[in-house]
Parts: sequence; C-alpha cells; structure tokens
Amino acid sequence: MSKTTKHFLYGLLLRLILLIVLPALMDDGLLLPGVRYTDIDYDVFTDAAAHVAEGRSPYRRHTYRYTPFLAALLSLPMGGGQQLERVSLIWSVVLSTKHFGKILFCMADAICGYIILILRARSRKQRSNYNDVQDDQPKQHNSIIEEFISQHINLSSEFIDALWWLYNPLPINICTRGSAEALVVLLPVLLTVALTVNDNGMKQLFTSLQTKKKRGMSIPLRACLAGILHGIGIHCKLYPVIYTVSFMANFSRQEQQQQRRRQSVSSKGNRSNSSNDASSLTIQQQLDQGWTHTLSELMTYFQNCMCCTPQSSSSGGGFPWKHPIKILMLALLWIQRLFLTPSSILFLLSSIATMAGTTYAAVHYYGHEALEEGLLYHFGRIDHRHNYSMYWYWIYLLRGRVASAEVVAPSTWVGNVPLIPQILILGFSSLGIAPYDLTFALFCQTFCFVAFNKVMTAQYFTWYLCLLPLCSDRIQWSSRRILLSLGLLLVSILTWLGSAFTLEMLGWRSHRQVWMASVLFFVANVNLLVAILNGYKVDKMWRSLSDTPGEGWSQKVKAS
Repeated sequence: MSKTTKHFLYGLLLRLILLIVLPALMDDGLLLPGVRYTDIDYDVFTDAAAHVAEGRSPYRRHTYRYTPFLAALLSLPMGGGQQLERVSLIWSVVLSTKHFGKILFCMADAICGYIILILRARSRKQRSNYNDVQDDQPKQHNSIIEEFISQHINLSSEFIDALWWLYNPLPINICTRGSAEALVVLLPVLLTVALTVNDNGMKQLFTSLQTKKKRGMSIPLRACLAGILHGIGIHCKLYPVIYTVSFMANFSRQEQQQQRRRQSVSSKGNRSNSSNDASSLTIQQQLDQGWTHTLSELMTYFQNCMCCTPQSSSSGGGFPWKHPIKILMLALLWIQRLFLTPSSILFLLSSIATMAGTTYAAVHYYGHEALEEGLLYHFGRIDHRHNYSMYWYWIYLLRGRVASAEVVAPSTWVGNVPLIPQILILGFSSLGIAPYDLTFALFCQTFCFVAFNKVMTAQYFTWYLCLLPLCSDRIQWSSRRILLSLGLLLVSILTWLGSAFTLEMLGWRSHRQVWMASVLFFVANVNLLVAILNGYKVDKMWRSLSDTPGEGWSQKVKAS
C-alpha cells in the first residue's frame, strides 16, 4: 500500500470517528452546553430527504435551496424500517438518517484530499525532472509551514501534502458538521482540474482508464469529460461558472501546443525536402501552425504588449488604448483562441448540455421550485445575519426599514460596485494566467469571489483552500509582504471571532463591532491577494511553461 493511500485512509478514518464523537459530546450538551456541533444545514438536508422519501418535493422544507438530487441521495436509507433492524450494528449506523449524509460528505472530502495528494505529487515530479535539465531554474517557494517542517522535522513529502487537506482542521470541521460542500462542489471542481491540467493525474486516480499502450486520453476527450463535471458543479452550486473561460483557455492552449509539436516532428522528418515550403504554404496550413501566425506583424505587436513573455517589458509595447482598430483585432484574436479551437468548444458545449440537462431533470421531477430555489435564488442571495462579509450589517439595517424607492434604489447600484474588481480580476486571470497556470488562476478567482461576496461563511473558505495546495509552490511565502499580510489576516480572524462570541454567546449589542471586524477581515483578504499576485513572478512562470522554448501562446511571430 502506497503512502498516499495510507494518508487517504487515515484522513477518512479520522473524519468518521469525529463525526460520531463530537456530535455525541456537544449536541447532547455533555461537553459545551448551549453549543451545537451539527450544522443547521444538515437538519435542512435530512428534513428535505424525508419529504423525498415520502414522495413529496424537497422544497416543502423551508430554506432548502439546493439541488433536489442531494435530498434524493440522502433519502436512500429512509423508509428501511424493519430492514435496518436485521442488518449488523455497523451498517445500521451507516444507514441511519443521523449519520448517512455526514458519512457521504466525509468520504467526498477525503477523496478531495486524495486528489490533492496525487496532483501535488505529479507537480513535484515535474519540477524535479525540469530541475534536472535546467540548472538555473529558480527554487520552488514552499510555504512557511513546509519550510519549517523540512528543516526541523523529518517528515515525508506525502505527509506534508496531506497536511494541506486530509489533516487540515477546517475541512475536517466543515464535513463532520454536516456541510455538503465537498460532495456537491469541491469534488466536481477538483476532478475537472485533474482532467484539465494533464491526463497523467487522472491516470493515477483511475488506473482503469489506462489503455494497454499506456496512452493518455486525448485532449478532446478530456475536454468533454471535464465539461460534464463542470456542468454538474454549476448545477449544484452555480459559482463554478466563473471558471468556464479559464478552462476553455487552458484547453485551447494545450491543443495548440500539441499541434505545434506534431508540426515540429513532421518538419524535422521532411527537412531535406523543405527548401520551398515557406513559399508554398496554403492558408489552411498557416492556420494550423498556431493562433497568431496568419495575423503576421500586427499580431506580433499584440504578442509583445499582452502576452506573458520575459521580453515584453523590454519591447516598449503597451495596451493600444488609443487605437480602436488594434483593440478590435486583439478582441478577435482572443475570440479565435477561446471559441475556434475544438477542445474549448467541446468543453463549453458539454458543460452547457450537462448543466441544462440536470436542471431540466430537476424541474421535470420536482417542479418549477427546483429552478427558483435551487438556482435562481443564488443570483441575488443576501443574508442579514452576521457573517464574515462586510455587507451583512448594511443588509441588516436596510431590512429593518420600509421598502421604498428612496431606500432600495441607492442600494441597487451600490451593491453592484464590488462586481467591478471581481470582473477585472476574473478577466485578467482567465485570459492572462489560466492558459499557463490554471490552478493559480482558479485560486485567485475564487479568493476574490469569496472576499467580495455579500454572504461569506466558513464553508466558503474551502472553495479556494482546496485549490491553494495545487499552486502553493508558485507563491513566495517567505517574502516580508506576504508574512505581514498573513499576520493581518490572523488578527482580523481573531477579532471577528471575539466580536461574534460577544454577540452570539454573551448577548451583547455588539453589531457594530462585528461589522468593523468584518471590514477589517475584508481589508486583510484584499491585502493578501495583492501580496500573492505581487509575489507571483511572470518570468518564473514563463520558464516553467513548456518543454521547448518558444512553444505555446507566447511564441513571437517572426516576419517572413
């Protein structure tokens, strides 16, 4: 048994033990009277599942605003009655209404940790192989914890990888309390990433997918499978829709790189007969050579001013703000890159088809409420109860006022102001980072989305924490800027928890104090994101992009 499998089993066992012990101590008042361990959402899940087991809609349970298939899944052990009495004690616990959902969530959470272990091991192996070839490759930037452990404690790389998720207290707490995040969204997202970044990761996860010739899945096949998983994630939670352009851009770049490799191999084989090839190329052959070949010198300008090449800063180029025609041509270039590549189109179509198909099935079986409560509700969701978002107090005050045009109209456009930085970061990371470094782009997008969201609970942190281990080696954790940012973030979290404790447990009227702590937490998150982006060096990313120089999107087009 490999070390990776052992850590997976240990992490799963730890979760299964805690999901039974902690609720028994806290929900019954044995450890901390008045503090309940099980999440209130889990009661909503089980109540909705009971409605499904009795042939009713899960949306008869008030505040159930999730996919109906989750309630249908949790309803499987219900109605067993006398059959449960005949099975063994262990199976009676597994199939009981009280523990069945939590066990599913913990298993999905442990599988997420296993995927993270596989992807980190593959990334570490790629770095090792690259360092053997490139002696001047910059050293990877391990996190502070990883550096401390490697210097003072003799632990294996697999154990350090497991610390990111399998032994992380936050995801353990989230899934053992009964949150479904790992099952409905984190698992589809991580599987989509595993399919997208490289088929080698999926071959390690599912050895049955390997062929006898040990050839990986083709890019179009991976794009279709990733699109299906992506569509499931969007149907279940909606927010993964922000990843769509990033996945398309990454698949498109992979396909173009593959075409260039094939052309390079064929050109070497026919070098003796290629004296007149440059003058005899057809238009279709020129299109096959890459995205920017047929745009010639004009696209060279855009390559110099927009692409992430080390020479860009010295070329003197910039964004052509004063040249509308060049901006239009640049937009057409990106449209060609994203939507005129077969793999990106297959990913988009399979995502839309899966999302539409699952939503149609939900509406067909459970009525129009499945569309209203399970999907459309999340577009304008607000919460007046205190949470980590700095907007909760404004929503809390507006809720107590009489709805009028003078009150509602200003809040409408003010509430859309936070969308501006989200759109900017989403566009920059999707088109500028995702083609080269998908996991880092997804992390930045999710981190920004959560920080600026109008509702923010502890479950939301797992959305980007599951992506952080996949790109942690590209972040300069030891820099002074990031150390100070992490310190500020820790202070803001402790301040918020202390203020929330006085409000919830002591009953103080400390709403403003909690709101000020939420504002401090928002500032700390934005400051940390800026520090991470500032520490992510383009030249270091550039040197680790491809196997051969000049390959990929950033290859300059030479004038013939």
